[in-house]
Amino acid sequence: MEKNSENKQPVVENHKIDDRIAAVRDLIFGENMQQYSTEFADVYDQIKTLKDQTNKNLSESVTNLENKLADLESLMEHKFQDLNDDLDKRLADLDDEKADRKKLGKALEKIALMLQE
Repeated sequence: MEKNSENKQPVVENHKIDDRIAAVRDLIFGENMQQYSTEFADVYDQIKTLKDQTNKNLSESVTNLENKLADLESLMEHKFQDLNDDLDKRLADLDDEKADRKKLGKALEKIALMLQE
């Protein structure tokens, strides 16, 4: 029984000491601590605002890039279709009985140059 009362007594004394230390700390630093708390709250709000703005900008940039890639893909498909149509037209112009290799070669060279552009 004596052990229980001995264990409780230091806990009560430590609590009183902690309260005294907290009171002295509040007297010395109380006003500064409130100012620091306010400044930290402002900094956290600014960080949150910047994070939200950055996420929004990133989302807009991704959407913009996706749109530009889709436009480029459409342009490339159109260009390939035009080249394919040109090749079909030139092949149709060649004589069915005898293919003129020089004309075919020149047509293919022209297509190759157009692809390089």
